[in-house]
Amino acid sequence: MSGMRGGFFVALLGLLCAGVMGAQQPAAKSATQTYVPSMTFDVASVRESKPDLMAGVTVSFMNPAHSSLVRFSNSTVQSLLQIAFGVNFPQIVGLPDWTHGPGPFFNIEAKSDESVDERLAKLSDEQARLEKQHMMQMLLADRFQLKVHWETREGPIYDLVIAKNGPKLQPGGSIPISPEELRWTKLPPIHQRANGTKGYEFIGHQCSMEALAKTLTIQMGAPVVDKTGLSGTYDFDLQYHGRGPDASDDPDVSPPLLTAVPEQLGLKMQPAKGEMQFLVIDHIERPSAN
Repeated sequence: MSGMRGGFFVALLGLLCAGVMGAQQPAAKSATQTYVPSMTFDVASVRESKPDLMAGVTVSFMNPAHSSLVRFSNSTVQSLLQIAFGVNFPQIVGLPDWTHGPGPFFNIEAKSDESVDERLAKLSDEQARLEKQHMMQMLLADRFQLKVHWETREGPIYDLVIAKNGPKLQPGGSIPISPEELRWTKLPPIHQRANGTKGYEFIGHQCSMEALAKTLTIQMGAPVVDKTGLSGTYDFDLQYHGRGPDASDDPDVSPPLLTAVPEQLGLKMQPAKGEMQFLVIDHIERPSAN
């Protein structure tokens, strides 16, 4: 997926919907996680790219899901950590000064031999995702000398609850799948698209509240926890522009998420405090050119 640097979260959204965010903690610590990833890349090229804020960003990580090949262009250390560990940027602490500001940006291409691809082909999508995250973690440890640990701390979160006048969601299967969506190999339960000058849309098809909460998590920069009590799947077209709380005076611009979610879905993101998993950077170095 390509776009301007400001659109990186759009690229990351596909990973989120596939489960990269998980439970906001390392997959190996999840109470429901039984699969232990072990694969690594055989070859990797890591080069620093020119610090150009207007350069396009390319992320090829889970496409295809069962291939060991990954490519990143003009990616920051922060974005690489987000993908490798499945965290939001505010959950990453302890990065040194050289990683801050405009750049540095990196171009990375890595792959394993055919035997690894054959093993990946036999895994479920979730297991393949865990393997590729593990492979990225090992690459960062090798080339960036990365050392990390996890800490549980209290931080700001949002509880996703039903708004005062009740939910406005449509039952799953109510909204027809568009011709554009039909071209997808595998349509996710929720995806984002640009909506001209109005802003963006989140399109949901057979989407659970858990999947919606995960998507809102990456947009809000803090965990959104599903407390709606709604167990079904739903269709919706959520139109928004930014997070909020201030709405634009322009009637042709969609409202921010904090306004759009209650108005259009009959749900509410309620500020709260809760435990969060933080990825603490113990050590990281600028990689040498190869």
